[in-house]
Amino acid sequence: MSNETPPDRAPAAKPGLGGDLVIPVLALAFAGYFFWSIDDLEWEARANGTVIGTILVALVVLQVGITLWKIMQGQGSLGLGRLLDPRDVLGKRIALTAILCLFVGLLNYTGATLGLFVMMVVSMWLLGVRDWRALVGISTIVAGVVYVLFILLLKAKLPHGPAEKLLALIPGLGG
Repeated sequence: MSNETPPDRAPAAKPGLGGDLVIPVLALAFAGYFFWSIDDLEWEARANGTVIGTILVALVVLQVGITLWKIMQGQGSLGLGRLLDPRDVLGKRIALTAILCLFVGLLNYTGATLGLFVMMVVSMWLLGVRDWRALVGISTIVAGVVYVLFILLLKAKLPHGPAEKLLALIPGLGG
């Protein structure tokens, strides 16, 4: 039996594995930012941040190594196939990425609570949720939980915007 492809069949295309490198590259960029941003923190926070960041970098190196090994073994190519397929949802993926970028870019102006609420409403609308009760209810719960857990209880230094300033006027809710 021969390993040659029969003349009536084209060889199967190698799967594009390049898309598998997008998240690791973004994670590496995040780790770089993380290392840079912890520089002025207390030593305990820097130590924890260094451990977490180092683990993240190690996982990225592992993922990139596995992907490159598969490509070198002929099991795939650097194409973006799986990242771009299925094509019918590509527009939504791009729109969600733009929404998240806007959320991060405007966070200092909207504050964590209002920004998260708006981002949730717009994202769920884009993904097909049309029931206003679900849109407002889920977005309110998520934003409220983030406010209570991170701003009130943990005193995280998330950006404060109009919602946080308004909630600070209510006794017991000031973050």
